[in-house]
Amino acid sequence: MFLILNMRISGKKIQYNSHEFKVIFERHFPSLYLLASKILQNEQKGKDVAQEAFIKLWEKDVEDFTDENSLKAYLYVLVKNACISIIRKEKKITNLELENGLSVNNEAFLNEVLKEETYILLHKAIKELSPQAEQAVNLTLKGYSNQDIADELNVTINTVKTVKRRAYKLLRKNLGHQFIAW
Repeated sequence: MFLILNMRISGKKIQYNSHEFKVIFERHFPSLYLLASKILQNEQKGKDVAQEAFIKLWEKDVEDFTDENSLKAYLYVLVKNACISIIRKEKKITNLELENGLSVNNEAFLNEVLKEETYILLHKAIKELSPQAEQAVNLTLKGYSNQDIADELNVTINTVKTVKRRAYKLLRKNLGHQFIAW
């Protein structure tokens, strides 16, 4: 007998072998992978942990999430617990030592989650800009000066300033008060 596993998000059934699940995987895997990689200071282990989180989700018979944010929180907890297990194994840390340092680890973990979520929001908003504005903002984030950007895009420095000013205005509008301070 073949069992089709599924979950619910906001009451909608999503089968684990469906296109919707693939979209969820593609949306959340990068931030889970980056977070685990930062915690473990190892990209391959981070990738393995992120994949394991989705496998554990897959292995659950039926899971019901009120919305995609609760799914994301669940996945972050799976990643955190897996990272703690790996650290405990590799460093031979006892449960008592881990519990004594857990409040610091929780704060650092939450800070990393916040950074990843902020990064995702910002880059999603940047992708919605015009191609020239997207390039200018991405080069700015990489540390390029206005003159370097002008040289790279083969435009004048005044064009760069105008494009960036318009881009920042649009980012402020699209992101609201979330975190833009340009």
